[in-house]
Formats: sequence, structure tokens, C-alpha cells
Amino acid sequence: MISLTRRLTIGLLLTALTIMLLLAQGSMMLFDYAVRTYLYDRLQTEAEGIMSATLGSAPNFNDDEFSGDAFAYQRVYSGMYYTIQMDNDAPMRSRSLWDFPAPDLSNHRRYQLVAGPNDQKLLVWQGTFHHAHHTFRITTALDYTPITRRLGWIRLYLWGLGGLMALVLVMVQRMVVRSSLRPFKQLREELMRLNAGHQMQLTTAVPREVAPVVNELNHQLERIDKVLKRSRDGIANLSHALKTPLAVMESLLSHQELKEHPRLQNELRYRLDDIHRLVERELQRARLDTRDENHTARFAPDVDLPPLMETLRTLYPHIHFTSRPDVHPVMPWDREDVLEVLGNLLDNAGKWATTRVRMTFTDTDQALQIDIEDDGPGIAPDRRADVLQRGTRLDERVSGHGLGLGIVAQIVHYHGGELRLEESEWHGLNVILTLPWP
Repeated sequence: MISLTRRLTIGLLLTALTIMLLLAQGSMMLFDYAVRTYLYDRLQTEAEGIMSATLGSAPNFNDDEFSGDAFAYQRVYSGMYYTIQMDNDAPMRSRSLWDFPAPDLSNHRRYQLVAGPNDQKLLVWQGTFHHAHHTFRITTALDYTPITRRLGWIRLYLWGLGGLMALVLVMVQRMVVRSSLRPFKQLREELMRLNAGHQMQLTTAVPREVAPVVNELNHQLERIDKVLKRSRDGIANLSHALKTPLAVMESLLSHQELKEHPRLQNELRYRLDDIHRLVERELQRARLDTRDENHTARFAPDVDLPPLMETLRTLYPHIHFTSRPDVHPVMPWDREDVLEVLGNLLDNAGKWATTRVRMTFTDTDQALQIDIEDDGPGIAPDRRADVLQRGTRLDERVSGHGLGLGIVAQIVHYHGGELRLEESEWHGLNVILTLPWP
């Protein structure tokens, strides 16, 4: 989509060029009209002078008796001409007109140019005088071609000057538009920080026309923040309210009365496991949907991994855990999410490994890849997809509710990532976690 600056620039350039063109053309038309009016009055004055000289001379007058431009009337095709006709006699012509026929003025309009000798365009004045019972019709003409040529050059000059002024105007306008749009760039940066969870309000000073939109957006963000806080409080209360009776029910399963009924005890244990799975699944989903991104700590491998690795080494002293977090010091994901994912995956690896577990970080331009490998028995390729389902346990002898990989897959999916199970180089399991960079 074309940018607002370019759209305004193109619109202003076209408008400015149109206005400059109209101004130049209008100015030339007015100038041309003024010149024709001036020269038309001069032709009338010339006609009056010629008529005075004619009436005051002998019958056989000549052009030498005229004052002013008499020489121009004698030079052939000089650009100044006249004709005089008394009553219906043959017209007398200036020597400059030579053998060129007198202009046809039957349909002539005032200030209109007519064709003259040598492709000249003539501005013509014609009038009638009465003297001694005679009627004299006199016509004077002037070559307008040099003026037309000069007016053409002036028109081109004005068009060029107008185009240059339009370009200067566009450049100034672009500077003004960019200066006016600078708050929107800052607003975009604030929106990116808001999306990253670093703030919950927009503070950029925007133009008055846009301020209502920003204020309404801040109001909606404040409402969303209040709703999320209420949801988080409700989830915390629900989690506390459910965990207490579930713990009591688990302790009741170990009573002597139920041990005398093993079938009933196992059935109750299975039902209790189902409740655990349902509660943990819904609570985890609610935590992801209502998490406050503004107050969540970011995952820092150098700081957060050592305590996790020490805890795992304490739980599984016979397993050698290694980690190679040669990546950015701070990751753009929530610390609790990443620790829960890695804790579940490393805990599963520790349960099944024989002697060693290795975690490797690989940083690419598009995503972060984490490989967690063990030397345990691994998982058959046809069973790997089942393991990622919530609550699936391939071996009931291992403790737990079967929630680990299901919760991991849910968190990874929330961040747009991918979880794959492959065979490690020790013929165990290799869990490959891929998280795209935000």
C-alpha cells in the first residue's frame, strides 16, 4: 500500500503543477491582451496621423510626408502597413505592403490577428473618417509575430519557474509531513514495546487530531489489564481451592480401609488422576491466556539454568547432566514458561536415562533450537506421537500423572514453536524444541 507521505507528495505536486500552469497561462493571456490593447491604440493613433497628413497634403501625396514611422511604411514587408480608401475609389496602399492584397476584414473581430505577407500575423485597426462630404476608410496593421515569439519564450520561462517552485513546495511539504508523522513512528515503537510486554500505556505526545484514538486505546488497555488481573486472581484462588481437597483425597487412598479393597482403591486412584489432568490442563491454559506480560521476567540461561541443573543432579545422582547454553544472555520468552518446559523435559530424560543427559542450544536467525538427549531406551517411532498427548504414560511404573509432555506441548504451541521426538546419537530419545524469535 502506498505510503501517506508519498500520496500527499504526489497530490501536492500535481496540484502545484496544475496551479502553476494555470497561473502561467492566465498571466500570458492577460499580458498578451494588454500588449494587443496598447498596440491597437497605437494603430489608431497612427491612422489618425496618416489621415491628418493625407487631408493636409496635395492630391498626389507620398509616404515621405508622414512623420514617425514613415521609413517603415516605405520598406517592403517591414511589418507596418496601411490602406486608405476614399468613397468607392481604389484604395491607396503603403509602399511596404507592395503587391500583397489588402487583408480581408469582413469577419474581423477586435484584437484578432490576420494573415500578412511572409507568414506574418497582423494586428489590424480599421476606422472611418468623414471630411468634405467624403468618406475615408483607413486600415493600419502591425506585424505581431515577434511579440508572439517572445511571449512563447516568456511562457516557457514561467512554466519552468513554476515547475521549480512546485518542486521546492513539495520538498518543504515533505519536510513538514515527516515532522508531523514523527510522533507516529514513536507510537509504533511504543506499540512494539507494548506487544513485547514492557509497558501497558501509550505515552507519546500525538497531534490533537489523533489524541482521541490514543486515549481510547489507553482506556481499552487499562480495561484489559483489570480483566486480566481479576482472571489471574480467580485462577489463583481456584488453584488453591482445588489442590487442598485433591491432596486430602490422595491421602485417603492410603488408608487401611481401602487397602482391603484394592480394586476400589485402583479405580479411585485412576479417577483422581483424571481430575489431576483436567485441573492442571485448564489451569495451565488459563495461566497462558491471562499472563501479565508486563511483569514477567525473561529467561536468562546463565542465571536460570544452574539452579535447575543442580536440582536435577540432586534428584538423579547417577545421571550426568550437561548443558551448553552458548546463546543470548537474555531470551525474549517468559522465564516461568521456559523453566517449566525445560524442567519437564529434563525430568523425563532423567527418569529414563541410563547414565547421561545432554541439553544443547542452537541459535539461528529464525528460531532457537534446544535438543535434550538421553541414553535411555528411547521411544518407538510409532509411539512418539502418543507421548505428546496429555495424560499419556507409556509405563505406569514411573510416578506422575502423565502431564509433563502434554503441558510442554501446550506452552510451546502458545509461543508458536514446535516439539519433535527423534532418536539421539546414543540410541535414546532426542526431544527437539524449536521456538521462533518474536
